[in-house]
Amino acid sequence: MTKQRKNKYDAIVVGAGISGILSTLALSKEGKKVLIIEKNNIIGGNCRTYENSGYHVDTGPHAITELTQGPLKQLINDYFTVVPRFFPIGNYFVRDKNKLQEFPLTLIQLAKFDILPKRERLIMSSAMIDAVASFSLNKGALDKSIYEFMKKYKPAKKTLQIIDTISYFLSGRSMKETPTWRILGGSGYINENIKGKKNHLKTLIKFTKNDYSSQGYPLGGIQSITDCAVNSIPKNNTTFNLNEETISLIVENNVIKGVRTDKDVYYSDFVIYSGFMKNLPNLTKELTEDYTKELAKLHQTKSLTIWLGLKKKLQELSYIGSEIYFSGNTPYWAIPVSNLDAHLAPKNKQLVGFSTIMKEDDQEDKINELRQTIFTAIPNIKKNIELEHIQITIPEKAAVSTGVKFPSPKSPIKNLYLVGTDTDMRSMGITRASYSVIEALKFMKEDEVI
Repeated sequence: MTKQRKNKYDAIVVGAGISGILSTLALSKEGKKVLIIEKNNIIGGNCRTYENSGYHVDTGPHAITELTQGPLKQLINDYFTVVPRFFPIGNYFVRDKNKLQEFPLTLIQLAKFDILPKRERLIMSSAMIDAVASFSLNKGALDKSIYEFMKKYKPAKKTLQIIDTISYFLSGRSMKETPTWRILGGSGYINENIKGKKNHLKTLIKFTKNDYSSQGYPLGGIQSITDCAVNSIPKNNTTFNLNEETISLIVENNVIKGVRTDKDVYYSDFVIYSGFMKNLPNLTKELTEDYTKELAKLHQTKSLTIWLGLKKKLQELSYIGSEIYFSGNTPYWAIPVSNLDAHLAPKNKQLVGFSTIMKEDDQEDKINELRQTIFTAIPNIKKNIELEHIQITIPEKAAVSTGVKFPSPKSPIKNLYLVGTDTDMRSMGITRASYSVIEALKFMKEDEVI
């Protein structure tokens, strides 16, 4: 048997993050013999949970969006045999000067949101209605940055602070770089998939009853999604190669033929690449100069998370949901995850993750800044800490920002498909990864490779 025949697969998946795992699951369930290659000795990427001193921390705080009828739900229905369970994520809150107030999702809630002065609430209401109406008529009207859209209303500094904070947590970039449609889509006011004025009235009605009832958190932590996907993969036609790095793609006459790793060569008539799209030109010289330039525009943002294990459950963190704190130079997004699943912390103790965007290179300074922000926002927390665990990650493979176009899941190279959070702009995290896998599968079916 020749080496090429021995190392021949129906499909090769490069990268075992959640988008690679979901792709492997779908292809194996479609009857394909699949090889998945991962350079690390762990799988799941940012979709992982691990134990630390009796606490179980996720790789960054997570809230899974669009669970009711979104892309992850579709993949679960189509391919999972072991199904994860989800808790309702609860409410979103804003903390300001020892005050916790529900995040305003409707115009009525915004009118009562006294963290902002009355004038600022009126400005926000006018801007929101204007933006949704503009999107309903023409999505392109909201491609400009949130700051560019808002500056005509002359908002106060505090209003800009909270908008900037939300922008960072929805896109990974500031309000001066985040397109206006992203904050509306991430807040649930618009459907990022739909264009045209036929939805004008429907989107405006959301201002009276918008909610986050379709969001959830997985029982057992975020790892359970990875575990359920892996345990749903048929083992008789799937091979996992860990600790093996892909160093190049084998392309002949603009058609994919396989991959070369630091250990071997593998052959397939189609390949799914789930690594960083910015790195794709390093794996093949077959991409055009224009395509390579577009990939180079993709931005990545670092995230810092401080997980705190607390000796007891604090009244200040007794809610079900998450909070943002936007005062000062280091805003954060936080989830007391053990309120959702008590098994993530030792009995009668509490686990909470505080996450922020890293804009500086000096990690120690940023860690200290976030610590001080937490102690300022929740003064009672400091004396109750028994565990501090630091994580620095890249939460999305590319940030949604103005002037940047994500590549299609169908690459310019025949039968090379792309998945991951830098190939689809919709939503965030696992939901965005799921969107990318579904779109790639559509192209594969159109091309009749599955």
